[in-house]
Amino acid sequence: MLDFNDTADSIEDYLAALRLLEGAADDVDVLVPGHGSVGGADQVRARIDQDRAYVHALRNAQVPSDPRIGPSATYGWVAGVHERQLQHLARRSEREGTPR
Repeated sequence: MLDFNDTADSIEDYLAALRLLEGAADDVDVLVPGHGSVGGADQVRARIDQDRAYVHALRNAQVPSDPRIGPSATYGWVAGVHERQLQHLARRSEREGTPR
């Protein structure tokens, strides 16, 4: 989930945070995220890759192929967060006159 409140470039900030997490991924036995389910060491890099693909799709104005926001998503509220992120990015693009 992107932070649009206190950052000039929320997408790049998120990608930077993923790089930091990736640097520590080999030392992780258990992943306990703020949202979602607990995962084992084997899932850490997969989740980082999934987040990166999602954020890249948002940045490039593409439709993410992410099961966490699709009709079979385990946590239905995530689709709502995704929609709000899309709306925010579209408004920002309109204000700045730049393509998403």
